[in-house]
Amino acid sequence: MAESKLANTIAKERVADLAQRNGEPTWLKDARLAAWEIYLQSPMPTARDDDWRKTEIDNIDLSTFITTDPLTNKAAKAPTMELVQSAIEKLGEPAGIFVDDYSVSQSQFSSVNTDLAKQGVIFMPLIEAIEKHPELVKKIFEQGTASSDDDKFTLMNKALFNSGLLLYVPKNVVIEAPFVSAVNLPVGKTNHAVFPRVFVATEANSQVTLVSIFSDASDNTDVNGTTLSNSIFEITVGAGAKVTVMTVDKLSKQVFAVNRVRTHLHRDGVLNLTTAGLGGKQIKSVIETVMVEQGASSDIRGVVLGDGSEHYSYNTIQKHTCPDTTSNINFRVALKDTSSSVYQGIVVVDKIAQRTAAFQSNKNLLLGTEARADSIPRLEILADDVKCSHGATVGPVDKEQLFYLNCRGLNLKEAEELIVRGFFVQILDGIEIKGAADWVGDLVAEKIYK
Repeated sequence: MAESKLANTIAKERVADLAQRNGEPTWLKDARLAAWEIYLQSPMPTARDDDWRKTEIDNIDLSTFITTDPLTNKAAKAPTMELVQSAIEKLGEPAGIFVDDYSVSQSQFSSVNTDLAKQGVIFMPLIEAIEKHPELVKKIFEQGTASSDDDKFTLMNKALFNSGLLLYVPKNVVIEAPFVSAVNLPVGKTNHAVFPRVFVATEANSQVTLVSIFSDASDNTDVNGTTLSNSIFEITVGAGAKVTVMTVDKLSKQVFAVNRVRTHLHRDGVLNLTTAGLGGKQIKSVIETVMVEQGASSDIRGVVLGDGSEHYSYNTIQKHTCPDTTSNINFRVALKDTSSSVYQGIVVVDKIAQRTAAFQSNKNLLLGTEARADSIPRLEILADDVKCSHGATVGPVDKEQLFYLNCRGLNLKEAEELIVRGFFVQILDGIEIKGAADWVGDLVAEKIYK
């Protein structure tokens, strides 16, 4: 029993256990162990660190977390998840579905459109992809977005990832329907840790859309454990390719989510990414985008709705490393009760990155007198031929708006919903996924009325 428990904790033995259990090649085992060694030498972040300010991290004891085993039970049909069903109803028939259900069925499901598979599209669990497409996966790993800025949690994922997904789109393949992936996290009386790792790789002139959902099935009854969701998304946008991603975090007060999205955009590549933070004890998210070749363009959008004592921390990093690239960042945050948020955005323009156009905006709406929002936009510009700007606002809801709506028969929650929807509308209407604006709008209303 003791040995089994040791193997499931955040310990070096778990790295070797995962590699052996999954039958992983030597290069991947070595990569895990290398990440683990750096992880051991890396300091634990604290709330005093700029990147982790206001996040309650000091009382997190990683030694108390039990890492979940990879899901080996393959479901014949997609596990019933309310969020997945509502997404499909609004977005239409998906090109493929992937579900890791740690909570209810404890099973994994994946499917992909047959015609797309014949064209060489790969949409499958990462462990399965390593077995069936070893050379491709190795190439994607090696050309990924490795960074010397890896913090302790990123290194932890690289050493211990126990679930994940590969979405690969060959050259000139254009896919209109979205892929939908979901992770239903475990919650309970003990501390759990899940480490998803997702790769999206597109070749030249391809097009793909991915909708990613993180949720849990907690009913807040007899639950006092904490679940750590530590995920990495690595996206490669090929020359002339277009990738659209939407991530939705709808989590309970038992979940501490840490996620990092890294994207490399090649010549004339386009990234449209929208993230929605709609619940969780704490969400710490880093969205890093690197324009590595001319003509690359990224549009990053975020909507966050907090209540209770939830805390959200979003860092966006836009790196322009070559001429003639553009980036746009637009985050909107609405906070109720004693919830809080910290947004830190930085645009970095290298000396050779002339003719860069970059815009950054963060607007915060306070619906509660004790809610708190901090906004820290920054520009680091070394080039002289650029168009770059940033702006941030923090303010309470307009009492005249509430009074006007109350006078016309709307109660407080109905008035709040209308105001928040209006506040988010610019972001939601810009999502390039059919039905996505209505879907996220409904999730916002659901949270306000709960």
